[in-house]
Amino acid sequence: MFRSAALFALVVVPLVAVAAPVPKDVSDKQVIARHWGKTEGRGEFEAAGKQLTIRSFLEPDTGLIAILGGGNNALERHTAPRVSRTVSGDFVMTVKVLDAALPNKGAKHNDGYPNTKAGLFVTGGGYATEFHLYQYYQKLNGVVSEEPTRYLWVDSWYPRGGSGSGMQKPPAGKSTWLRITRKDNVVSVSSSFDGEQWTAPYTPRKEMEFPDEVTVGVYFGHSTYQNLSATFDAFTIEKPKAKK
Repeated sequence: MFRSAALFALVVVPLVAVAAPVPKDVSDKQVIARHWGKTEGRGEFEAAGKQLTIRSFLEPDTGLIAILGGGNNALERHTAPRVSRTVSGDFVMTVKVLDAALPNKGAKHNDGYPNTKAGLFVTGGGYATEFHLYQYYQKLNGVVSEEPTRYLWVDSWYPRGGSGSGMQKPPAGKSTWLRITRKDNVVSVSSSFDGEQWTAPYTPRKEMEFPDEVTVGVYFGHSTYQNLSATFDAFTIEKPKAKK
């Protein structure tokens, strides 16, 4: 079921300041660690100013669906390339998806469709929310569609299962801003196509029992056996401020 939402503006105060200009002798790895977080998963990472490109390897990636079933090595099964950091309490995390590759519609794949996912995640205590630009080629009776389908999509994962919702179709030719907010221990998502006007926050599942300290970040994943990439910009993590 697809849902639409009213426009919404969120006032925030900085929690993590935007990174200062980086000296030329600082490595990509240091830039990424300072502004984006720890690199994890199966992929390559490249910084260019305040932008980050994530490149995947020639295998399908496993996202936070890996936490289903639990176990001590649940997050080890999360292979999607990502950058992450730990935060406590309420936060507002925002990123701009500058570019995300479409899969080759004829590519060998798993997960039902040839697809790519580029966006944000929060996980902790066996729970997770992923909010991403989801691009895929539908299949009907084994025949792949000629044109791709593009949606902003939110997935919820928890010890008892998972669920997903398509939010809206992004306009052609525009960049996409994604936001995950935790306020009063409730996680919600919102989006924008100009970085100024935001959809009303949508809570995909209220029964998510996240601990106070969670892991958050940016990721890129796909279901194909291709080298694919996504580029992100304007990444911030801030403290929410009550609306006046």
